[in-house]
Amino acid sequence: MSALNSAPVVDVERFVRLTDVPLDEAYALLANPRTRLTLHVLSTCESPLSLECLTDAVATRDDADEHAVRTALSHVVLPKLESHDVLEYDRDAGTVQLDRPVVAAADPVAALVDHPESTGSSPSPPRDSAG
Repeated sequence: MSALNSAPVVDVERFVRLTDVPLDEAYALLANPRTRLTLHVLSTCESPLSLECLTDAVATRDDADEHAVRTALSHVVLPKLESHDVLEYDRDAGTVQLDRPVVAAADPVAALVDHPESTGSSPSPPRDSAG
């Protein structure tokens, strides 16, 4: 069973302030637990992050099948966030770029991307989530 209920809480007002996404749209975006978890991972890691690494971190955290997570990320979560100018998703390169942390990430989700099989290289140090 998926542990999506363990998705980190997001300060919606802070998210709105940092992204300029209208409040109602921010609530709609952040209602999806996988979106919240994705934002936490991206806010704690150096950008760009490979789709594989992001998929691994999200799948590990919500205890879901990696194929299902990758499909959700590439077809729903990332395109929605990109359409709101929250991040840049390069489908061809398979990378996701978040210019700065957009959620407070006190939860050490970044530790989940420390899997050697994720990117084939050393993970980047966590980003400062102050803002």
